[in-house]
Amino acid sequence: MTNKIVWVKFYDNNYYKILLKLNSIDVNIYNNIQKDNSVLVQINYEDYKKIKKYLISYKTEIVEVSGILKIKQMLKKYFVFLVTIIISIMLLLIVNKMVFKIDIKSNNHSIQTLLKKELEKNGLTIFKLKKSHSKIEKIVDKILEDNKDVLEWLEIKYDGLIMVVNVTEKTIIKEEEKHDYCHIVANRDAKILSLNIYRGVALKEVNDYVLKGDTILSGDITFNEEVKNQVCASGEVYGEVWYKVKVTVPFVETSIKYTGKNRYNINIKYNDHTYPILKSRIDKRKEEEINIYKLNDFEINIVKEKEYEEINKTLSEKEAYDKALDLVTNKINLKLNKDESILLKKVLKKEVNNSKIYLEVFVITKENIGMVKVIEKEL
Repeated sequence: MTNKIVWVKFYDNNYYKILLKLNSIDVNIYNNIQKDNSVLVQINYEDYKKIKKYLISYKTEIVEVSGILKIKQMLKKYFVFLVTIIISIMLLLIVNKMVFKIDIKSNNHSIQTLLKKELEKNGLTIFKLKKSHSKIEKIVDKILEDNKDVLEWLEIKYDGLIMVVNVTEKTIIKEEEKHDYCHIVANRDAKILSLNIYRGVALKEVNDYVLKGDTILSGDITFNEEVKNQVCASGEVYGEVWYKVKVTVPFVETSIKYTGKNRYNINIKYNDHTYPILKSRIDKRKEEEINIYKLNDFEINIVKEKEYEEINKTLSEKEAYDKALDLVTNKINLKLNKDESILLKKVLKKEVNNSKIYLEVFVITKENIGMVKVIEKEL
């Protein structure tokens, strides 16, 4: 019987009268509590049916149950919530095996279009189940074989719900465009460091200073100060170029480290409000959304939650100084080609306070300063 014990509340403060009434209808009382405006009694659930039948003048209510009855009551009370949780978990398990986005790593629009068609032809589309590694390898080999004149290398892999397609297209060497008449001019202010002439006449020498637009190699072939022929000048001109770079580095450096712990969730967005289906168990996280349904202001998204840690590191003055110089180097290197280089770095100004270091750096580089300037021949 103990698995059907309930607490019943009588909305009446006549404690003794209630006990006598219960005794008169053979109700077994296990416990009782008297309050200001009510009386609580602990009885068997079957006896509660007697109260509802014989003591109809009393207002009563079950306020707490135990055992199997309590479980049934809880299931009834939270039925919708439990069903929602179960459906959400099942949905998450299903969508975890599906592809919701295809990311083709190429800036070439024609390559992107080609690969989209090839992927679709081989059954690799969004909202479909992921394929095994062996099947992916066969598909990659087939796409490369069918497009061997265009594609050099191809890789297809899964990152969560995203299919990532890495591709390298074949390099087609184009013939250098030829001109009948041109000069080599300076593309910036510089000091000439080296001069290799393949065709044309040099108007400048090594160690000469040139301004942007100055002609360094001329396509005019002269004899006795008279132009005998006009050709397209060619050659390599390297010059000394100058920069002034300003950088600031804080002494406290905060970095983010991903722990590798990921969770998936579903959210619903409506009228600029977001409603997650499940409560996140990750405090510090980066969220990546993949939209699976959208209609006007209503949308449903799959959310990948990536856990990270914030790591704070306090730099010494020397470490901050070295990092600032590295930033200067990286900033300049972004402008340089593989045959160009930094010749000199000199700190012009240095300021240090409690939170950061400031540097102003003078940089000298060796760069290709020659630029072709096509000239229209006069008829």
